[in-house]
Amino acid sequence: MKRIVYLLSFFTLLSFALPVGFISCEPEAKKAQNRETNFTYVDFETVIRTVDKLYIDKHINVNRAYTDAASFAFLSMPHPLYIYPESYFKEREKYDDKEDLWPGTTFKLSPSDKFVIFDPDYTQVEKIQKEKRKKNENRKLSDAELKKLIEKEKLKKSVISARWEEINFSRKDFDRVVTYIQDNLDKYKTPVLKGLVELDGELPEEEEEDKKEFRMEQVFVAAANGYLNSLDPHSNVFLEEVWEESMSKISDGSFEGIGAILSGGGSREVIVENPLEGSPALKAGIRSGDNIVAVDGKLIKNLSLDKVVKKIKGPKATKVVLTISRKGNTGKIDIEVIRDKITIKNVTYHLVKENPQVAYIKLTGFVKPGPGEAPIDTQIADALAEMERTAKDNGKPLKAVILDLRGNSGGFLDLAVDIADMFIEKGLIVSTKTPGRSDDEKYAKIKDITKLPLAVLMNSKSASASEIVASAIQHHGRGILLGERTFGKATVQTLRKLDNNPNYLLKITNARYYSPSGKTIQVVGVSPDIEVSEEPDGTFPFRYREEDMWNHLPLIPHDGVVKSKFNLNAIKDFAKKNGKADQYLKEHANDAIKPDYMLIRSLDYIEGMLNAK
Repeated sequence: MKRIVYLLSFFTLLSFALPVGFISCEPEAKKAQNRETNFTYVDFETVIRTVDKLYIDKHINVNRAYTDAASFAFLSMPHPLYIYPESYFKEREKYDDKEDLWPGTTFKLSPSDKFVIFDPDYTQVEKIQKEKRKKNENRKLSDAELKKLIEKEKLKKSVISARWEEINFSRKDFDRVVTYIQDNLDKYKTPVLKGLVELDGELPEEEEEDKKEFRMEQVFVAAANGYLNSLDPHSNVFLEEVWEESMSKISDGSFEGIGAILSGGGSREVIVENPLEGSPALKAGIRSGDNIVAVDGKLIKNLSLDKVVKKIKGPKATKVVLTISRKGNTGKIDIEVIRDKITIKNVTYHLVKENPQVAYIKLTGFVKPGPGEAPIDTQIADALAEMERTAKDNGKPLKAVILDLRGNSGGFLDLAVDIADMFIEKGLIVSTKTPGRSDDEKYAKIKDITKLPLAVLMNSKSASASEIVASAIQHHGRGILLGERTFGKATVQTLRKLDNNPNYLLKITNARYYSPSGKTIQVVGVSPDIEVSEEPDGTFPFRYREEDMWNHLPLIPHDGVVKSKFNLNAIKDFAKKNGKADQYLKEHANDAIKPDYMLIRSLDYIEGMLNAK
């Protein structure tokens, strides 16, 4: 019998951690392959059959699915082509900025076709793109600009989608696209836009995947993902080794480097968000806010963030020289960092330094433990027991527990239930609804690991499994939720090996989950009891969520309102009078490691929870 795993899939995000972007939440099959694999037209058909059998919606738009399959197939080539409804292409200036109206030529596969294939003039496109990068260099879009950009893109996609509906693009049309690509593959094997990563005339070392010969395998994988993408943003197919790699980077592991969280890259400056506590970067003098301009004497301007990380990482005990600019310094500074082993933990914990009577537990992902590792729930229970002993030995017994789910993008459904059960004494945790099957309800059934007051930290990157835990804790009044509204993904995926091709895994949406109140979190997410900012200035900037993704499964309206079990006004009043957070953040504004703004601010509200009547 085929083994099927149910999970709350990781969504696409830019999570800059150890190293930056190490959480690859929607694995892409185009990554480098470590062994010989193949994916054929037969495998593409297998994906379609599995969709018909397992997908949550039994009435999918097949024409749109084949349209997206064709579009992804064309775009997968080293020299990408674009496919458009002819009616849209003729008036695309209505929906694209002038600088995005690339020059190029169009052709048809057949004179009677109502769609065109667009082949950009990439020599001219490269010039346009370089000019655009230069114009926008180091410029950060405002919230209003970001929202406008997303809405504009949605409008464009909806218009294109409507025009495709008029054409009724069919399976036969898709087959003609595949035949064209097969017959002309050699013509499109030369990569384009290479000059966009030039560094003072020097091209970075060629990536391993760039050296591999492009084959029809990549085309068929892309087509399958196009077909799946037409259903929702969370269904896809990818190499098993890519999944294993992404899981290993979320669960416990290690790498050799400098231990710093970075952001930026491309047209933006590469900024040190934070050096890690005890890391080689911190010991060498790297500070939060430093701008990296060169690595080992070579400029990194316009280099993508993953390539910058690759240059900085290296074997333990070797050195790397970072050239940085720092606010308040007129010149550049060269800092030599000796690389070391950096350990990644899925479960981390400590007594809060600013209030040692508060235990802090952070969970990065709901993933299965590796060989020799204890289950996650055991790790959490052991961590809390150890902190309780330490606090008692220090003469300051614990008063509260923080469960930090920020940036936790989900994982396996059963782990979400297990971890919620650790804090909830009795009652419904989550219900899962799959078409054609009776509802699957999960209830709390084990003894709680603690009776201490609980606070849950969450942000816009807390999704799926994180949202199950947070909503159950909130519904049962077991803890107070602090932070930002969560991502809003309430769909469940089945993960299974592709029939007759075990090198590939298929992840497909087959159910929705509902909070104990009967409300689906899809799109709306989980709202905190009290909003707490993670920004230095206390603001709540625009965050990308499920609602901003194209073709997400829609919200199902629900009349019920979650009413907090806490006296929120009294807690807020206490926190305002207490005011310790503001004072602390002022005093530590220029620390080498910047403060955890949300955590520090939350401490006032936790004190309020403990003291307010």
